[in-house]
Amino acid sequence: MIVLAGSFLYCLVASVAIVLPAEAYLLGAALASDVSPIWLAAAGAGGQVAGKMLFYLTGRGALDMARLRGRAAVRGRWPARMAAVERWCARNTWGPSAVTAVSAFAGVPPYAVVSVLAGTVGMRWWLFAAVSLLGRFLRFWLLVLAPGLLPAGLLGAWA
Repeated sequence: MIVLAGSFLYCLVASVAIVLPAEAYLLGAALASDVSPIWLAAAGAGGQVAGKMLFYLTGRGALDMARLRGRAAVRGRWPARMAAVERWCARNTWGPSAVTAVSAFAGVPPYAVVSVLAGTVGMRWWLFAAVSLLGRFLRFWLLVLAPGLLPAGLLGAWA
């Protein structure tokens, strides 16, 4: 139970402090504990989505991040690309769900950016949470299953 609570909390913090690798933590927890991969993936997904709801709320305007960061301008290729994705999502009613699902599972486009975008285009919070949970769960479940797919003596040789 402590491993699951720790995984949830770490993934919650890692979703906001994006320099912390949730995948590395979950892989380590899978290797070091006997917790079922399905529960470990669920705890990690729950923590990630709970943290990304802050990004979603920023997109909805509930959190005024521009005021908090001093209205710094964002430059580069990503703003133009994300503006194109936002226009596509506005034209397609299923667009925000599709982009969120792909991003939550694959991480491309960046999940943090898509979380803000989902709020900006008016995606319902419960739909964002459900699609995100499914995508993150599948991502983490495949990750924590990986050590069990290795030959039996391989992990012991590295220890």
